Amino acid sequence: MIIKECKMPLKIEVLEALIRRLPPGHAKHSAIQEDIKKIRAGYNGEYRVFNLLKALPEEDYLLFHDLRLSGSPYPFQMDILILTPSFLLILEVKNMAGEIYFDNTFNQLIRTNPDGKTEAFDDPILQVSRQRRHLLDWLKTKRMNNLPVETLVISANSSTIIRASNKEINTKIIRKDRILLKIAELNNKYKEELLSRRAMMRISSLLLDGHTPFIPKPLETYRIPSTALQTGVFCFKCHAYSMERQRKWICRTCLDTSHDAHISALLDYLYLVKPSITNSEFRNFLQIRSPSSTKKLLASLKLKHSGHNRGRVYLLHSLIEG
Repeated sequence: MIIKECKMPLKIEVLEALIRRLPPGHAKHSAIQEDIKKIRAGYNGEYRVFNLLKALPEEDYLLFHDLRLSGSPYPFQMDILILTPSFLLILEVKNMAGEIYFDNTFNQLIRTNPDGKTEAFDDPILQVSRQRRHLLDWLKTKRMNNLPVETLVISANSSTIIRASNKEINTKIIRKDRILLKIAELNNKYKEELLSRRAMMRISSLLLDGHTPFIPKPLETYRIPSTALQTGVFCFKCHAYSMERQRKWICRTCLDTSHDAHISALLDYLYLVKPSITNSEFRNFLQIRSPSSTKKLLASLKLKHSGHNRGRVYLLHSLIEG
């Protein structure tokens, strides 16, 4: 059963908003685009693995994608977590093209791209091992000390060539097409059912309650001042900040219209600036002259707020919740 669905990471939407809001030719454009490409590739690999896992019997396997729990000293994130009556399985998914080499001497993953370029990455086997320790600690805080936790690194790209400095690697990393066979092997290893269906659902609720979504801070990450962002309401037809508010939004350039173009602008503000906004900040960011029009638009969104009159602050998180 799918408990936490495999969804596109919020970070992609945030970085795409940043790309839109930066002036054409900005110095950070290429770096941000490259990061979007990497995040999307990672998600595509996780999506392919998650789809394979849907073949598992729903009553015995609970699936969680991109689960992030509080740990010490920092939260820890797992690409995919599988909860069964007998064990838990953490999957660290890698979707890399070319050739990858697991160097046990220096604990690194070395990738050689199809163009011959070589890059070094943190060892995913160590990464998922740390996740296991954090998850065991987390389970301990919930008084669940007897649950075995297994780990695997999954290569999601069928064309990837995998090499390693020792033969033990084949017990720690597999290609995605072997995942169901590996789970069958684990079922034979852990034959005793430790959890009832009711207990599994209780743990599932605890995991979801403990999930702490990662909130990107792109301006801080790329060292971009908020003053560098383009203001106004974006027209998705002609790709210009040329929408004006009349009875509805009308683009000065292509005359396209919209009733809710202000919502995408507010999402940009939430993603890039901060999670709350005042009437004055709304007018400045969306380039609206009328305070009364702004007040009506904000009221129509039924946002949670605090304060009164000019001191009222509107909270924007409800635009993405659920």
